[in-house]
Amino acid sequence: MPLLIDLAGQALAPGDILRLSRNYDLGPGSGPIDLLVYDPRSDDCGLGIVTVSGRKAGLILHHFPIASRGADGGLAVDWLIDNWDDWFVFTYAKDTRIPVREARVLHPDARTMPEET
Repeated sequence: MPLLIDLAGQALAPGDILRLSRNYDLGPGSGPIDLLVYDPRSDDCGLGIVTVSGRKAGLILHHFPIASRGADGGLAVDWLIDNWDDWFVFTYAKDTRIPVREARVLHPDARTMPEET
C-alpha cells in the first residue's frame, strides 16, 4: 500500500481508499481509519470522502472544492498534500494534525479477499 506522498503528481479516483494512521474522531494515539474516495455527482465541488471503518462508517467526512480536481477529474494528490492540514484535523484536538506522511492509498485493483491470497 503506497504512501500518499509517494503518489505526488497523480490523482485519486472514486473507489480508492485513503488510510489515515490515526482516527480523526478518536484523537492522537488511536488506530487507523479508512476513508473511501467517491463522486458526489455535483458540478459545484470536487470529489469527496466517506468514512468506511470505525464508528463513523458510512458518514461523509468531506466534499472537496473544485480546485482539488486534477486534469482527469480525480482528486489531485498534490492539492491534497498541500492542503492536508486544512482538512485532516482531530475532531476534539483541533490544534493537532493527522500526519500526511503516514497516509496510505489502496487502489481497487490491489485489493484481494483473504481467501484469494
